[in-house]
Amino acid sequence: MNRLKWSNTMLRNWLHTYRIHIIAWAVFIIWETLIILYFTGILGTFGNYAIHYMINMTLFYTYPLLIEKATAFPKGAVWKVPLVVIFTISIYLGVVTGVDILLNTYTNILPGELPNFRIRISRVLYRGSFFLLFSTGYYFLKQFISERTEKSRIEKQRFQMLIEKEKMDKELAMSKNAFMKAQINPHLLFNTFEFVHQKLSAYAPEDAKVMLYLSDMMRFAANTQHNEGDVRLSDEISQCENLICLHRITQGAIYIEFASGPDLDEIKLIPLVLLTILENMFKHGNLNEIENKATIDVYTFDGKLHIESRNLPRSIKSKVGFGSGMDNISNRLKYAYHQNAEMTAGIDEEGFYTLNISISLDALTTEAKGKKSEQVISF
Repeated sequence: MNRLKWSNTMLRNWLHTYRIHIIAWAVFIIWETLIILYFTGILGTFGNYAIHYMINMTLFYTYPLLIEKATAFPKGAVWKVPLVVIFTISIYLGVVTGVDILLNTYTNILPGELPNFRIRISRVLYRGSFFLLFSTGYYFLKQFISERTEKSRIEKQRFQMLIEKEKMDKELAMSKNAFMKAQINPHLLFNTFEFVHQKLSAYAPEDAKVMLYLSDMMRFAANTQHNEGDVRLSDEISQCENLICLHRITQGAIYIEFASGPDLDEIKLIPLVLLTILENMFKHGNLNEIENKATIDVYTFDGKLHIESRNLPRSIKSKVGFGSGMDNISNRLKYAYHQNAEMTAGIDEEGFYTLNISISLDALTTEAKGKKSEQVISF
């Protein structure tokens, strides 16, 4: 029962897919039969019509396939196409002539005496050329539809890329705005920081450092806000160090080890990747246990830039952010570097949240600078 149902479904799908072809052939056969009947008064047998129209349909659909193969390489099409035409007509001529002889000799499908050989050849050549002409038109129609479909697909893909670019630009703007909450005049802001730093230096030198860290970070954020390109990885690492120092002053003891490789000064990356990772660690991580120290490692290996972080999650999850920062990084990396960037994140067997990003160095922009030795900053 299931097999019968499956067969019926396949048949319905086939009829639906080729319904235009079926209708066109039905109309053509009926029209041609009525025309012949009207002018000659002769109506052939059903078997005669069925066999010869099957041969004609085979010619009609086979010829475009042969032409498509012949024109696959334009350089040889000049001599291949005529050969295909001659070959197709020759095969058609041989098949139809042979079938007519067999039907006339061994069946009642084609009764009566066959016309002389010359007339039969002329009729078959005319008939073959007739269907070959329509088949050629069908081939060009298929090519036109295929090219239009491909053009439409490319346009849709381009439109989708524009939409994704706009989405990435918006997400980048949101990342920048999350780091720099309000649009403040930079000169006024930095002058204020300097004034507060000078006032605090005499009474609370450690607290005064907060102003230095904030000033440096806000300068970086302001420059990033107006720079649509990549930023030096070493600059963003410096801001991560400032952010860790700020949290150390405001929150007390926090345990993070930030390690960077010796050859990162030449590398430029899309902005706010490291800062977003660090911000996510502060929001959702437990950084108060020295035995479960959080780590961030940035280094190059095997032709790739690697960014790895590991931290113990808080027992009470923060409701701030809802994980959008990591999604933002993943989407931006995918848009900027496509298949050259990979990102994985999750909880490992020990219960630590781990994040791994690898980006092919060939996909990153670089600038010639001196190299620094590896540095490890622990807090």
